[in-house]
Amino acid sequence: MATSTSLVGNSKIMAHLIPNLIPPVDRQYTLNFLFGNGQIAKDLEKEWEMLSRVLEEFFYPIVSSSEFKSHADEWIVRPNDFPWDTSHLKIVDNLVGYQKMIRTEQGVLKGSSTGKLVSHT
Repeated sequence: MATSTSLVGNSKIMAHLIPNLIPPVDRQYTLNFLFGNGQIAKDLEKEWEMLSRVLEEFFYPIVSSSEFKSHADEWIVRPNDFPWDTSHLKIVDNLVGYQKMIRTEQGVLKGSSTGKLVSHT
């Protein structure tokens, strides 16, 4: 993997090794959805701060929700119907990608460069 940043590649590896702690984070879906762009600072400390923020302010609150858990538990036990839903964090990741696909098809998704994490409550 030839890149000057480590966030994306390392998060994807960790998502396979510890799927209940770390989701895969990518530029196209996750970072664009949360920050309005896929830019990552070429600074290891800043990358890990970004991952921490993404986890603590987005992924973990969602997977801690009892309503989310009840739906996610149903999907995980049906791998034939939902083969990509392998952990609660991966389900959130899949939903982020799916919503971007839907919004892009509808012509609604417009990126911003605010640098702010999208609020999802």
